[in-house]
Amino acid sequence: MNAKRAKKLMQIARYYGEEKQICKLIEELGEATSAASEVLMRLTFHEDSGKGTDLQARLEHLAAELADVQNVTEQVLMLFGLEVDFRESEMRKCGIAFSVG
Repeated sequence: MNAKRAKKLMQIARYYGEEKQICKLIEELGEATSAASEVLMRLTFHEDSGKGTDLQARLEHLAAELADVQNVTEQVLMLFGLEVDFRESEMRKCGIAFSVG
């Protein structure tokens, strides 16, 4: 993440505070889950849920919701100083050795 983006995300995170950002993360995760469910319904059942939306529109909505999740996740990681722990877990789950420095 570039320094300008990190600074802006941290400004937002500090403004709202830890509790509100955790609540925001929960909200965004729910919205991403809902968007993923809509994609799955379209893929599995070829169903439009009465919304008349095609697969591409659903995928674009999912991408937007995942971007929200990523932004708030990064804010929460910064607020609680979890960046290194997160990266270590991320690498472990991919089977890649992690080293600091």
